[in-house]
Amino acid sequence: MRRITAAILWTPRILAFFLALFLAMLAMDVYSEGNDFWQTSQAFILHLIPAVSVLVILAIGWRRDELASIGFLLLAIAFFIAMSGWKHVANSLMLTLPPLGISMAFYARLRLLTRLGNNADERP
Repeated sequence: MRRITAAILWTPRILAFFLALFLAMLAMDVYSEGNDFWQTSQAFILHLIPAVSVLVILAIGWRRDELASIGFLLLAIAFFIAMSGWKHVANSLMLTLPPLGISMAFYARLRLLTRLGNNADERP
């Protein structure tokens, strides 16, 4: 049971870290636009905002699964709205489903620990 609890602990955290890496990788497309240094730097920083927001939510929710679950749910909603969700459903789902899945993984761990009678802040 201890290995299952450890897997449930680390899975959403690892997935969130890989989501941040993926979003940061998507920010690299600004270098192919051919702008000068300052415009490219500004565009790169703006494109890194989603990756940084994932890391901030992960840091805030590292020990509080309910905060991480709510944070990633709000991030999924923000991605859906920012991508004009209903107009371009396929593109919106590409960025909406990963944070939604991470949110559900944090929530599943929280529910499992409360069902087992443990405190959500206990670590295996």
